[in-house]
Amino acid sequence: MTALRVEAEVAPAGIGARVLVVEDDVLVRALVSETLREAGCEVIEATTADEAVAVLRAIVAPDVLVTDVKLPGDLDGMQLAAKVRQTMPLTKVIVTSGHASVEAAKSVAHVFLAKPFELWRLVGCVRTLAARV
Repeated sequence: MTALRVEAEVAPAGIGARVLVVEDDVLVRALVSETLREAGCEVIEATTADEAVAVLRAIVAPDVLVTDVKLPGDLDGMQLAAKVRQTMPLTKVIVTSGHASVEAAKSVAHVFLAKPFELWRLVGCVRTLAARV
């Protein structure tokens, strides 16, 4: 039984949230995005924080931002999270990292998930945060 199936059995209703996933690792981004889509989210993907900023200018603010910390480009995930918190106060932020600590993300994230994390945990966090929007 996969983590997604466990989450689906616990809460079968779709989440219905718009989620921006920012992750430079193509396999991680694909897995996270597909898991969230299967949970009922509308998912927009970006490879860098710079790309995410361009996406944010072009769309309605997402309900939830899921961003890795270490990203190529001019901005890292913490800077992106801070920018989103300042300019889109209704957007909830999940920061993920295999290197940064929860203390480092505390000021910019609603939730911090250390990598590797279980997909059902991410789905649960998105579900909880989207319900607060």
